Amino acid sequence: MRIMLDSNVHDLIAADQAVLRVLRERIAEGSIKLVSTHVQRDELSRAPEPKRAALMAIYGLTENVSTAGAVWDVSSWDECSWGSDEGNASIAALTGGNAKHAEDALIAATASCEADVLVTNETRLAAKIRRANISVKVWSWGEFVASLR
Repeated sequence: MRIMLDSNVHDLIAADQAVLRVLRERIAEGSIKLVSTHVQRDELSRAPEPKRAALMAIYGLTENVSTAGAVWDVSSWDECSWGSDEGNASIAALTGGNAKHAEDALIAATASCEADVLVTNETRLAAKIRRANISVKVWSWGEFVASLR
């Protein structure tokens, strides 16, 4: 199963060593593959030390994929794709014209192309994804932890 973690989930994993241990086991056995984008890396890299090191170690467990779309002043142009009309429409629907939501929109749009599941602790993002009919399953932290067992 291909899983994309929203940036906020890295904090929860870092705080729960039992979950991190099981996650590493699932990755090693091949039942889970984590995928991520430069957006998560960029967000996590802004955390203060020593927290940043723990978050980036979790990011290091992922396969980096290009974002499914691009947003000015957010996207790394060598780590994004221009996206389809459908993908661009989903980004526009998720941002609602507010540039503050660009990172979440890129993560969700990319998850719909590159992952089976997006794990987020943000209930508003999960609701936006459902309202915009973006084709990715969204799990809460609790659902993710339950899936590891």
